[in-house]
Amino acid sequence: MSKHGAATPARSPLAAGLAWGLLAAAIWTVYSVLARLGIKSGLSPLDMTLLRFVPGAVLMLPVVLHWGWRDLAGIGWRRGLVLAALSGPVFSLLFMTGFAHAPLAHGAVIAPACQMLAGVGFSAWLARQPVTRETIGGGLFVLLGLGFMGGDGLLHAAGSTVWLGDLLFAAAGCSWGLFGALSRRWHADPLRLTGVAVVLACAIYLPIYAALGDTTALRAAAPGFVVLQAVAHGIGAGLVAVLAYSRAVLLLGAGRAAFFGAMVPGAAALLAIPVLGEVPTVLQIAGLLAVVAGLLVAFGAVRVLLERAQRGAAA
Repeated sequence: MSKHGAATPARSPLAAGLAWGLLAAAIWTVYSVLARLGIKSGLSPLDMTLLRFVPGAVLMLPVVLHWGWRDLAGIGWRRGLVLAALSGPVFSLLFMTGFAHAPLAHGAVIAPACQMLAGVGFSAWLARQPVTRETIGGGLFVLLGLGFMGGDGLLHAAGSTVWLGDLLFAAAGCSWGLFGALSRRWHADPLRLTGVAVVLACAIYLPIYAALGDTTALRAAAPGFVVLQAVAHGIGAGLVAVLAYSRAVLLLGAGRAAFFGAMVPGAAALLAIPVLGEVPTVLQIAGLLAVVAGLLVAFGAVRVLLERAQRGAAA
């Protein structure tokens, strides 16, 4: 009984962290597909970014005020501003602007790859998280899978400014990886961090939208469609996914948590079948399988299975 009881606490944080990380990945998957649907329907990247920040900020502002505005819910203004910028306007504007210069395949590969690499690197540097052989091995599988999913788009892209789009995608991924590492280093409470991040992100972005945005497409769109996008982006990606990812960072470390972003391109390709009518290619399916294999290696599932097989053979 004591042996069983001693093993439970060790498994519990890992299981909980996996659950939170998978929830974040699932929301990001739905968000990415609906974002593409929104762009194809005439909404601009600025409109989509607005829908990501406003609904969550409206919900969380009273809570953040209750926690205390003077010290920003105990997180502090300097840290709060940095974390809000990295997870909000900086990431969104870099990522969305990248599509003006480079194709979708580049964004689907470069941003998640850089998020994972930056998450591992920054967590080792800033949060003193060890980089294990399993992390490295899993990362190699993930990079291979992302390369498969990019396919020919990575090799045959045209345009003189593709390099700029790729650079923006890389910067967007690094922004999210740095967000995870800093939130771990500063031991920020996930719920308070989420509330502060979404409120400050909205405050930072609203002047940008007022100066550069145009509400014509939003006003012309069907109200139900706008509400769907607002719920998916503002409540889902802008609020729940940030909370879920922050919880995963707290339980697993920023390096491991960064792997969940790599699941999104493959999962989005599968979800795009019923939503957008787009059938994934063989390379995309192979890429998804490679990413899943990388996650299993990085989180120790392969090691556990091999150890059980060895014990079974010895018995």
